[in-house]
Amino acid sequence: MNLEEHVRMLGEAEEDFELAMGKHGVPFEEAESSPRPKRELVARRCACHCENGGSSIWRNWISPACLACRTGEGTGSLFVDLRCTKSCYFCFNANQPHCEHFRSHERDIVLELEQAHAAGASYRCLAVTGGEPLLHKERVAAFFKRAVDLYPGVHTRLYTNGDLLDERVIADLAESGLVEIRFSVKPRDFDSCQEHAFAMMEKAVAALPDVVVEVPVIPGTLDEMKALLRRAAAIGVRGVNLLEFCFPLTNAEEFCARGLKLRKQPYRFLYDYWYNGGVPVARSECEALELVEFAAAENLEMGIHYCSADNRNSAQVNLQNKPFAASPGLQAAYPWMGRSGDDPFLKCAKAFGDDAAAVRDWAADTGVPCDFNPTVPSAAIPCTCAPAAREACPSAVLGESSNVLEEQPDGSFCMREVGVRELADQGSEKN
Repeated sequence: MNLEEHVRMLGEAEEDFELAMGKHGVPFEEAESSPRPKRELVARRCACHCENGGSSIWRNWISPACLACRTGEGTGSLFVDLRCTKSCYFCFNANQPHCEHFRSHERDIVLELEQAHAAGASYRCLAVTGGEPLLHKERVAAFFKRAVDLYPGVHTRLYTNGDLLDERVIADLAESGLVEIRFSVKPRDFDSCQEHAFAMMEKAVAALPDVVVEVPVIPGTLDEMKALLRRAAAIGVRGVNLLEFCFPLTNAEEFCARGLKLRKQPYRFLYDYWYNGGVPVARSECEALELVEFAAAENLEMGIHYCSADNRNSAQVNLQNKPFAASPGLQAAYPWMGRSGDDPFLKCAKAFGDDAAAVRDWAADTGVPCDFNPTVPSAAIPCTCAPAAREACPSAVLGESSNVLEEQPDGSFCMREVGVRELADQGSEKN
């Protein structure tokens, strides 16, 4: 099996995934509308940061909570219940564990925070989400006050659609120690309260350190989104988070009525991700990147952050791979593996088929760590050694293998390969 055949084998799993997801009622696009390399191209054109393995693009400012979210370390989000003042067709709360229970039952988030602190949990960022958290105004304010007491200097944030905000509530939140309020602005086609949300943004800008707008980029709403960016900038918000829009596997008729389809190659690498937001929608990323370019062309001073579905999955990958950096035993077991920059996946270079033996022999002669699998056959070496391997074996075609550590029931670990791409010059990735 050569590299091309190995990639094709992994591609068959993606085809099976598409067939399974198609049963939920929304079809996939024929060809990917926004190939991932476009992210870096747009970032370069706009002088933006392109980070977290290329999954996060931002300019001017990004919330500290967004940076923490990438790794999943030192950050936590709680909700009182999942009741809400709206009924968005794209809401993914139905995918939350015990969703129905928490539509009618409440959690004591202050007690849960105190229990976490007593157990030794450390937080740099804490949030309250929902549902709509301000259905429980007093409990939310109490949570933030207690968070500041238990974790001095903690970054606190609140997610809200703004329906239940008024000047008194904003003042109470400011007094409680809230740092960042995130307004989840909904499209005009089914939100009659958008003007109220904008009015409350103006009040919040005067009272709180950071006001952020967080909005999914729904294909076909580009003009509305540009107007939203201009208006948010005029109000003085600190930043706008543009979210890749996802299909939560429910309300397929709403998505189909709007002509929406699912994104071809929805994930950078197919895997069993924890994030339950759904499957990315075609053209959402394409229009989000256009909005990033628009913000740069308009010279909007507020922060603009494109948060892809890949970005939201990165915390899981980082947490699963974190033991590798801390364990000499794992490093000794997989000496050909390593991290590359801020990419959360563990990587190695691989030769396949007839090239594998040549790379294996070169590695043995030079003392380079190598994992030879005669069944495939394949030979894995550190990505940093790929240029030397190419020089010694000029006809060899090398791939970049991306991997995730998986903990087994007995506490041991195994390495799971989730994707292979042809390795470009100097070990850079072809997405």
